[in-house]
Amino acid sequence: MAHEILSVKLCELEDQLARLNSRIHMSETADRGRLQSEILALRRECAENELTLRTKLRCSRSGMVGALADSYGEIEQHVQQAKAAMREQAARRGEGQAGAEEKLLLAEYALDFTLQASNRALLLAMEAIDAQLAGQEGEKTSS
Repeated sequence: MAHEILSVKLCELEDQLARLNSRIHMSETADRGRLQSEILALRRECAENELTLRTKLRCSRSGMVGALADSYGEIEQHVQQAKAAMREQAARRGEGQAGAEEKLLLAEYALDFTLQASNRALLLAMEAIDAQLAGQEGEKTSS
């Protein structure tokens, strides 16, 4: 069963990564009006996805998932604080918004963290499959 669940999640991740890649390329070539429209749509999508994830996490039977949900919430707060600090620095310099370079740097690090999270998810998946296989081997040995 773990294989099926992980396969479905992997397909979801592949689809999302393809959308991410496509959106980045579109953003680089779109006019500002289209880009702002896409930003609003993505903000709504992110908010909906976050609400769905938080609901799923609250319904989980695993205590570890609750801790993970709390950590995720803390990370989101840190990201919001960093963005606020960037806006504050820009305001002190007399700029209307945080500079493009600072936002690009934040996006770059967010992608780095995403890669790290993906690798962590892969490790957890491999360990889960290993545990499942070990359990199956134990059942065969005791039979």
